[in-house]
Amino acid sequence: MAASLRQDGEQSGHFVADRVETSRLHLRAFTPADLDDLHLITRDPEVMRHIGDGHPLTRAETERNLTKIICAFQRRGFGRWALVRKETGALAGYCGLSLGSEEVGVELAYLLAKSEWGKGLATEAASATLRYGFGRLGLGAIVALTRPENVRSRRVMERLKMKYVGDGNYYGYSCVWYSVSRDEWRPDGSLYRVTR
Repeated sequence: MAASLRQDGEQSGHFVADRVETSRLHLRAFTPADLDDLHLITRDPEVMRHIGDGHPLTRAETERNLTKIICAFQRRGFGRWALVRKETGALAGYCGLSLGSEEVGVELAYLLAKSEWGKGLATEAASATLRYGFGRLGLGAIVALTRPENVRSRRVMERLKMKYVGDGNYYGYSCVWYSVSRDEWRPDGSLYRVTR
């Protein structure tokens, strides 16, 4: 929704990631075992309409992206978390931070299964991600990009108090750019717990 399934470089090694708990979600590092559940999401044309080239992903494409998400998280110590519903244990999508181009900087990225749309989960997960980025990582600003016509994603950014910066061409796509600085952002008081 907010960002493309960009390929971050690959690298491996033993790594224990922080986990974040919100009122309805567990945000945890992806594992290769998440492939089938993630592919159920990425093969949906409506979910993928505003992501990358706008087409559903094959299982092989999803597997390549999942491997890159896992390796980027291990290399940097942060990245895109798997969003797991607390009540069911089901994978709802992902949310986290990605390193964009030097011009873009650290980018909020999220994607939800269509069955999870309209429930406030993107805002809940993204709010926790911003709190983690500013509080735990000490980032000065976080941006979010989406296609101009992606009204749902733009609403999430606005609910997060991100400000519209402008239009541009990023990663080869026409996008709108939103941003929030650590000084501008305030936590909303919802459940937020970081564990290892």
